[in-house]
Amino acid sequence: MEFVGYVVKIGKCYLTSIGNYTISDCLSEAYVFKVHESAKGIAKNFGGTVIYVYVSDKKI
Repeated sequence: MEFVGYVVKIGKCYLTSIGNYTISDCLSEAYVFKVHESAKGIAKNFGGTVIYVYVSDKKI
């Protein structure tokens, strides 16, 4: 598994843009932060949580 970055989850939605703060219910559209502290700050402001995102190329 490879670590991709951090995503901010707000309720059942994910932050997709930090310029105008848009959200979507699709994880694949989520904005991926490379720095944990940046994601943590945004999540705190909006009452969300930080999700760690990993990918794998192995078939299940």
